[in-house]
Amino acid sequence: MDKNLYVENRRRVSEHMASNDAMLFFSGEPVRKSADENYQFFTNRNFVYLTGVKQEQSALLLLKKGDLVSECLFVTKPDFEREIWTGRRFPEAELNEMSGVEGVEDINNLNRTLDELLSSRTVMTLWLCFDALASERSFDIEREFAKHIQSRHPHIAIRNSYPLLAGLRKVKAPEEIDAIRKAMQITEAGIRRLMQVAKPGMLEYELEAEFNYELAAHGQRRTAFPSIIAGGERIFYLHYTTPLSVISDGELILSDVGAAYDEYCTDISRVFPANGHFSERQAQLYQVAYAANRAVVEQVHPGVFFPQLNRTCREVSFEGLKALGLLDNPADIRRFVWHSVTHHVGLDTHDVGGYEEPMAENMVFVVDAGIYVREWGIGLRIEDNVLVTADGCENLSAAIPATIEEIESLKA
Repeated sequence: MDKNLYVENRRRVSEHMASNDAMLFFSGEPVRKSADENYQFFTNRNFVYLTGVKQEQSALLLLKKGDLVSECLFVTKPDFEREIWTGRRFPEAELNEMSGVEGVEDINNLNRTLDELLSSRTVMTLWLCFDALASERSFDIEREFAKHIQSRHPHIAIRNSYPLLAGLRKVKAPEEIDAIRKAMQITEAGIRRLMQVAKPGMLEYELEAEFNYELAAHGQRRTAFPSIIAGGERIFYLHYTTPLSVISDGELILSDVGAAYDEYCTDISRVFPANGHFSERQAQLYQVAYAANRAVVEQVHPGVFFPQLNRTCREVSFEGLKALGLLDNPADIRRFVWHSVTHHVGLDTHDVGGYEEPMAENMVFVVDAGIYVREWGIGLRIEDNVLVTADGCENLSAAIPATIEEIESLKA
């Protein structure tokens, strides 16, 4: 990603700062897994959004004086002896080129720098990025840092920059949209591969490996999120995480998968028959979900409020299920339609950004129509990613087989 995107993101953030404000963003710390092993490090998404730097134990400090904003990255400096064990650290020139931030300091100087700014009252307000879900984590850098600041500098006002970042991130820049398009091309290749190689007798994790192979063949080492590959009634577990079962003849297979490109995610669900052909009952239910998905996609355009999409999905699903003799009261639709139809997509698969405001041009989100009929042993969902345009929307996943005819033709 070009550094100018991050320069512009920081400019937009700094517009919300007053003179004598400072903003601080942390990249995060590695999390211990077991013994002397850590989980693979995953950089804080807001830090990536503002810098493009994917490295632990780093921080970005923005300082505003009058109309001027200064920027500094605090990082663990390269140490060739230490890097033998820890891996390579980015040198200053590379950090400049990635982020467009000119100032780079040792992370060990961060506390002293802030103490001087706060003690001299050069800074009167410190913005920290308090993640909305931080209470679910065992350790939260921002909240621990806030306690430290308040104990040493009780006169300093603490503000939360997380809602600001969430609001900015839900409308995508052209570079972000381009990255999602590239990720979608890889996702398409992976799903086509799944549909072509699937057969009765395979283990679910064998299909998962096929998707991962396709991503690797396109230069991507990681999925956007842990893939969900579920056969038969395992589809009823919406976030199925143990793909260890054998896929049987006559079963449907759910793939809820996505590739990422330049850190930007996709999230696509498709359902296809293990033996290559939908049964009559499977096809009937599939057509209901497909009709709901397409009805929702047609409604997407600027100015529409998100709750309308859920209403449309439930209404169309009800009519289809009623025609199949499964329902006669709209109030019972939640027996078969379990989840909402949309969430934002971006640096996170379930990207930040609220749903109170209406849709706006250059938002990207999913349209996920799901129907689950335990009585028939059939569950399915059809999930696409759409881009809001000036006068409607573009289905970014339109090339991924979605109709019964398209899916069955891959086995012909």
